[in-house]
Amino acid sequence: MVLKDYMIKDDRQFTQFLLEKVNLLDTSQLNANSILSSLNDLYRNDYEKQKYFLQDYYCNYLDSIKPYILMEYYLMQGDIEELETLLDIERERGTKDMQTWIIIYQILLKNQKGELSGTDLIDEIFKVKNTNSESLIFSLIVHLYGIQETGLFEPFHKVLRVVAPMVELMENEYLREAYRIRLVEMEATTYLYMNEIDQCREKCFEVIKRHELQFYFPIIYANFYHILGQSYMFENFEVAKYWVEKARDALLQLSGNRAADRTQYTVNTLDFLRSFWGIDIHTEPADEAEKAHRLIVLGHIDEAIDILEHLKKTRGYLTSYQLFYYGLAAEDDSMLSVARDVFTSNSNYFYLQLLDTENLHKYKDQIRRMKQ
Repeated sequence: MVLKDYMIKDDRQFTQFLLEKVNLLDTSQLNANSILSSLNDLYRNDYEKQKYFLQDYYCNYLDSIKPYILMEYYLMQGDIEELETLLDIERERGTKDMQTWIIIYQILLKNQKGELSGTDLIDEIFKVKNTNSESLIFSLIVHLYGIQETGLFEPFHKVLRVVAPMVELMENEYLREAYRIRLVEMEATTYLYMNEIDQCREKCFEVIKRHELQFYFPIIYANFYHILGQSYMFENFEVAKYWVEKARDALLQLSGNRAADRTQYTVNTLDFLRSFWGIDIHTEPADEAEKAHRLIVLGHIDEAIDILEHLKKTRGYLTSYQLFYYGLAAEDDSMLSVARDVFTSNSNYFYLQLLDTENLHKYKDQIRRMKQ
């Protein structure tokens, strides 16, 4: 598949630019229809070189490149630094049509940094005044992130059924693919939390089988491995570990520090997996909450409670998972009941399975063995 993006207004100009910049051994590799396809064909797995030519072209032919597509490209590559630089440049240029895009990406960046989420995210995106259909569709997608984070999955799927056909009708092929994979990622995540495992896995495999997408959307593509691995969390240790490690390894291959947070998230999942199954547990997780989880299954209850108390004091609250760890460590049924309520209020029915009688007995048996 050739993924055309029409990032630039004059394909021939880009072709000439690239031919002047680099000695091509095989000019047939150059796809004159798409700047991203061309660079991906020429420099597969070399994001830094692709970025170099994009930056060079943008600087030399400022009016020939569509900045909002370049913004999406940088974000999809996990290059937050380049995205923020581009936002600053376009803000200084002051082009009226670009101001809406700048606001939307600023909102999305705040969401990714944990500064804006749920209903607050929805409120902010509602304030955006869209100037064209493409920015309107992207605003609706950001709106969906907010709905998903509130755990209101029924409204999420209702809005999704409206937005998805709009994405399919978009003329710009790169944006259509980018927005489509965003929607499928959110959909797979909601199915996971709803404990609709067959539908979750179907969505994951739908993307994973399209191997070319990993070069255009590497971070989201890797997240489908991660979601798939989680779906096996309570079924099969080896299968879950296989897919989560594939996610981690794919992210580690990315140059620079583009996927540090996502990589750590996969490592935390692997630590959780090992603690839950009681396999390979004689290492110390980096994440504080997972460190407490590990100490619990090793029978070091007091140390685990100290960590959780510190987390509560520092942040002012405990997450649903941390409440579960605390109730488990303290053998406090009321705390476990609170954890159950929080998992339920977040519509996280998949990880609510931690509180199933079978899993609670599994933990208690493991702790008892370690204390002997």
